[in-house]
Amino acid sequence: MNQQIVTFPIPKPGKISLVNAPRAVVPSLMNMLAILALRGQVIVIDGGNCFDGYALARALRAETHQVQIALKQVLLSRAFTCYQMVAMLAELPANGTPIVILDMLSTFLDENVHLAQRLRLLDSSLNLVRRISTQSPVAIWTRARSSPTGEDQQLLTPLLEMAHDIWELETPTRPAHQLPLF
Repeated sequence: MNQQIVTFPIPKPGKISLVNAPRAVVPSLMNMLAILALRGQVIVIDGGNCFDGYALARALRAETHQVQIALKQVLLSRAFTCYQMVAMLAELPANGTPIVILDMLSTFLDENVHLAQRLRLLDSSLNLVRRISTQSPVAIWTRARSSPTGEDQQLLTPLLEMAHDIWELETPTRPAHQLPLF
């Protein structure tokens, strides 16, 4: 399967960059992460268990022979619940280190936590992201779902309102294949 790589601008301090796209965008995000890792340390919080170390290594290998050194620049944490997401964001430094949050909203789709509580935790998370973004570049990827629910939109709207740069990508549709007449 041939994947098209999309080039995203590198996030800048004082701004929050948001990518709302299907999972197929992960290789493009790994390319952006590789560029950041070649410049210095970068912190990644993976909310959807989608970090692709192999894609990151391939992207780094295309740029440098010192792949291991660059990989050590990537500090990875995984959040499995909305509570863990808030706790991890609360511990992040606002010291200029770029922050990349992968599939942030997946942790807030937990049906075992009441929606009002998830919205409150999301609000806390977004306040933390705003604080961090004053000193550090922040890029957030939210996975666009093929059949979004009202809850998905309710969680996405505050992110869209907060972000400075927004990229919304859709899965390309395949043209219908017409069978030959004869």
